[in-house]
Amino acid sequence: MKESRSFGIAVLGKYSLMREGISRILQEQKFRVLTSATGVEELRGKVRAQRLLFLIVHTSDDFSLVAAEIGRLRDEYPEAHVAVVAEHYAAAEPGLAFRAGAAGYLVNAISCDAFVKCIELLMLGEAVFPPAFPAPEPMAGKRRRTGRGAGIPRQEQAATAGCASPESPAAPLLSPRETAILRCLIEGDSNKFIARKIDIAEATVKAHIKAILRKIRVQNRTQAAIWGINNAVLLLPANSNSVFSAAEAETGWTLSR
Repeated sequence: MKESRSFGIAVLGKYSLMREGISRILQEQKFRVLTSATGVEELRGKVRAQRLLFLIVHTSDDFSLVAAEIGRLRDEYPEAHVAVVAEHYAAAEPGLAFRAGAAGYLVNAISCDAFVKCIELLMLGEAVFPPAFPAPEPMAGKRRRTGRGAGIPRQEQAATAGCASPESPAAPLLSPRETAILRCLIEGDSNKFIARKIDIAEATVKAHIKAILRKIRVQNRTQAAIWGINNAVLLLPANSNSVFSAAEAETGWTLSR
């Protein structure tokens, strides 16, 4: 992904082991990790003005310290993107992070694949929050200002899929055909390519995608792909004839044909 090479990432947090773990995951995916540090003070002199993404690793019960850190980052690096990687989910924290100026709140219960997708979305200027957190209202043509400093560019929709807390309700089970199409979305296939692969009309693909978004409660195909990765749909074959046995083995449900 071109965006991943143009950004520099700094990982902040109290514990070096957690910072190193996140850094290694990102480096293995060819992201450019500039440094890791305990906080903003330690960052000085280590990162320069460029396209930056700061990941704050949150491991305590006191989110006010994280909110303050977000504010300091927004003051010193107003064009940077900032996101929180939380050790556990707390219902009030996504809203506090957003108001402080963060563009995302990720929970370490998600898979590595979903985490990487979320990082890519952050680099594209998307906001990435748990599904239970209401998406911010669109501000077309404007830049969000929350907490201190200027906000990051906003897309019309917040990316909320794939970053759910363990408490998030399970989405309704997709049909075998919808599962096959979702797997194609994970692979980045266009509607036209999906239609050829599964041998259905392109209009039918669009109808299925609309149904998928409604069932798993996301707003676009990128968010659906993240949801699919985080719910093991990546393991299912993108072939409607073989989806039955794979989905049944994965879920333990018997799917009606």
